[in-house]
Amino acid sequence: MPVCPTLELGDPLLRQQAQPVTDPAAPEVQALIIDLWDTLRDFQQRNGWGRALAAPVIGVGLRVIVIAFEGQELALINPRFESWGRSQALDYECCITFGAIWGAVYRPEQVVVVALDANGVEQRFEAAGSLSRLLQHEIDHLDGLVWLDREPDAATICTTRERKRQLMDQQGSAK
Repeated sequence: MPVCPTLELGDPLLRQQAQPVTDPAAPEVQALIIDLWDTLRDFQQRNGWGRALAAPVIGVGLRVIVIAFEGQELALINPRFESWGRSQALDYECCITFGAIWGAVYRPEQVVVVALDANGVEQRFEAAGSLSRLLQHEIDHLDGLVWLDREPDAATICTTRERKRQLMDQQGSAK
């Protein structure tokens, strides 16, 4: 299947709410999932990062995301939040749509998400930490949002090169 171009911040398609999938088994939905995987894997190979991709990021206005996280590969159709934890955590995020910029945003530390898998079977995910943040980030894309809409602390916004330097400094001081 083809690797699709990804949209960049400023493209009006990123700000549109994605529509629910009516038939998860439809050939075009199954092809979309394959396209998302191919595009994510290509992006990972070329850039060395990227853990998830939402259909709106490739210009498709459907509620579909794929996630590659700690050895798991998930395709989620029509994901929705069932609940959010009360405690929030501040952490850095970046996005395929504007990968040169990082910033720290608050998000709930835990979420429960209900979605259909690629076979149309309803699944329930209780996620914490990085997976929780990743789910929230991708579902934001389905709702026409990017992490900048989550009001990052302006003092934390930095380039990828600066963020890598910060991480190296943290690793060096942890030794």
